[in-house]
Amino acid sequence: MESALGLFDYVDELANAAEKMKSAGYYVEVFSPVPLGHELEPILGKQNNPIKYATFFGGVSGFCFGMVLCLGTIAMYPLARGGRMLWAIPPPLLISYETTILLGVLFTLAGFVLFAGLPATKEHLTPEVSVDSFGLYVQGIRRGGFNEVEKILTEYGAKEVKKVEE
Repeated sequence: MESALGLFDYVDELANAAEKMKSAGYYVEVFSPVPLGHELEPILGKQNNPIKYATFFGGVSGFCFGMVLCLGTIAMYPLARGGRMLWAIPPPLLISYETTILLGVLFTLAGFVLFAGLPATKEHLTPEVSVDSFGLYVQGIRRGGFNEVEKILTEYGAKEVKKVEE
């Protein structure tokens, strides 16, 4: 399997080429110096963001940890004060609120690092997509099919098409 990277000057040309490549059965990925979420959403489909699940799991874990920490401490070291209840609700809720925020933030950070693929192990494809060009990365090209993909990309406005070695 081969891959190709087409460099475009304009987003509409990139969108048209991405739509053509996607309809031809290739897997495409877009590289851009600016965010292009809403412009390419109808073509590439809505991207699922799994970080929200990490945040939710961290928040629930933090709440449970805070409750167990407070109530466990009370159970291990009971200190009766003037006839008050040992297992009162407000003190554990305060600690649980703080641990909910703490673990929610830490899990969000860990999820971001994990799902963003940091630290990056792959080399950056080309420096042009970081500055002034939009890149369309086409994967899954069959042997000998690079010329066909190159022809389609240049027909749709690519100023340059590079063969990417994996």
